[in-house]
Amino acid sequence: MLIDDEFIDRVLEGEATGEEAAEFQAWLQVPANLDRFALRAELHSDLRRSLRRRDIQKSALEASTGSPVTDSTSTREQLSAPSFRPRQMLVLTVAGLVTAACLLLTIISPEGNSDPSSADGSAATVVSNVNGVLTKDGTQWSEAQIPVGDYELQKGLVHLEFGGGVMVYVEAPARFNAVSKERIVLHSGRLSARVPPEGIGFTVETPEAEVVDFGTEFSVDVEGGASEVHVFDGLVRVHPGASNQREASRSVDLQASQAVRIANGAAEPEDISIATDRFIRNFDEPRLNYARAVKRLSPLAYYRMPIRDRGLVSEPLEYSGVVLTGDGKRPPHARGVFVGGSLRVGVDSIGRGGRVDSPPPLSTGRFSLVVFVYLEAPAEHAEHAMVATNKNDERGNFSLSLDENGELQASITSSNAVVTSVASGSVLPQKTWRQVVVTANGEQLHLYEDGRLVASKPCAAMAASDSDPVWFGTDAEATQVWDGRIDEVALFDRALNEEEIAALYRTAQEEIARLR
Repeated sequence: MLIDDEFIDRVLEGEATGEEAAEFQAWLQVPANLDRFALRAELHSDLRRSLRRRDIQKSALEASTGSPVTDSTSTREQLSAPSFRPRQMLVLTVAGLVTAACLLLTIISPEGNSDPSSADGSAATVVSNVNGVLTKDGTQWSEAQIPVGDYELQKGLVHLEFGGGVMVYVEAPARFNAVSKERIVLHSGRLSARVPPEGIGFTVETPEAEVVDFGTEFSVDVEGGASEVHVFDGLVRVHPGASNQREASRSVDLQASQAVRIANGAAEPEDISIATDRFIRNFDEPRLNYARAVKRLSPLAYYRMPIRDRGLVSEPLEYSGVVLTGDGKRPPHARGVFVGGSLRVGVDSIGRGGRVDSPPPLSTGRFSLVVFVYLEAPAEHAEHAMVATNKNDERGNFSLSLDENGELQASITSSNAVVTSVASGSVLPQKTWRQVVVTANGEQLHLYEDGRLVASKPCAAMAASDSDPVWFGTDAEATQVWDGRIDEVALFDRALNEEEIAALYRTAQEEIARLR
């Protein structure tokens, strides 16, 4: 059978028979034929652009194996042994081969590796700057355009847009070189990238590796003579080694939920667990089912802990506060329980908690606090660390903190000045998001963890508090600083019931499963 350009076009258009497809598979075993097919497929690149990002990756990988792909192998290895499906699936198969061939061209094409800068010398645009101090060649840079050059993010966070709609989120401290609209060199620090189909081929270089993206979401962490690459969606190719020591044979492909660590001088990348909670991958707080569920319960104030430069934002805005800061390395923000941000306190951050000077009044004798907590230090080293309180000397009426045993403890002051406290009965786990709910209904003080009642005690109606400041992650004296993250805080002037609490937790779990 003669395989010429006309035949290849028939394959690309899905008109080949099953028998012809089998012969075409054998023909592709020859590297020169594979390259020829890739070049011809480039003429049909509009197919790739018409597919959504996930379809691109799934089709490319599955077309090369004939079944869902679970192991990480190189794109060239996948292309060299495609397994065609029955005729009714041929169109999908060909779409996948077109995509895979285009990805191959991204790697081998000289144009794809030349890193041309734009005509005006600009590599990126600043989308948002959250308390960021960015310098270029030692001088503070505050312009919206990011010209080609070396930068240091000394403080805060920046969101940059590169060519093809590539979104890059950089966390201080970080040093990077904006090489072009298609390339960034990360010398140290953390960044996350979201790459649409139009940005395929976007490259992040580090001292230990080069990361080429194929339309995905991934993060890179460079610290202590090692680089880590974490893939959350799609596909990236990692070329380990310094820039003058990279060999194609050592390259590895990473798919969603895979991560590697490349140490300086190591022969091969090391597989590691993906760090879903380490990286800030979005500054926005999307509209979520969980947020809608909370709002339907009519909270007095709701703090979603968005990443903003204007303080501690509340819904409604009149109960907003300030983010407290001190000495530290990283911003007072971290990835939240869902997506977006959370308030980060202590550990290695500059965060020292939050304060609301004009909170909503708590004067009905009934109360609920809903919050997600994430402890980064061992619980035994964080005794008395505060989650939330409005107590200051003899004033205030509630608190949630760790006790001397590392257990969560809720306390309220009743109208007769009696303080009632309950403890969870178990040590709070480290580096795990935990939903905590405290309720006081005038008769009982209840403490819930992850939708389950863990402790209760009789109590009288809670004392009124009309204007006492509220602290998150610290107390009035700044002696009980939390070591971790706080997110999705809601205050109520009524006691939520068990059904409402269980429903909130179910919604949260559904949201987490959908977004991770």
